Amino acid sequence: MAWLRKTFFIVSALLLLLSGLWLVVVNDQTVSLNLLFFAADQVNSGVVVLVSFAVGAAVGLFAGFNLFALFKLNAKLYWLKREVRQLQDALGKNPR
Repeated sequence: MAWLRKTFFIVSALLLLLSGLWLVVVNDQTVSLNLLFFAADQVNSGVVVLVSFAVGAAVGLFAGFNLFALFKLNAKLYWLKREVRQLQDALGKNPR
């Protein structure tokens, strides 16, 4: 089963790479790019789209992983507080 998953990821990565290359080749128009700290006169529009997608995906993954870790820590904190409360109840020292 592990080989099927590995094969799926390799095929998916190759399809993503080929679609990115196809996007750059098909969109060969040049555009003028003016960003906040960067300006370029002649840039391939396919490269602009591909780089924008890559940066957006990286930022999304980074934000998603941080949120997942935060939810995981909050859940652990909830269960630890619950355990402390149960132990205090068992000892008869509940401040409620």
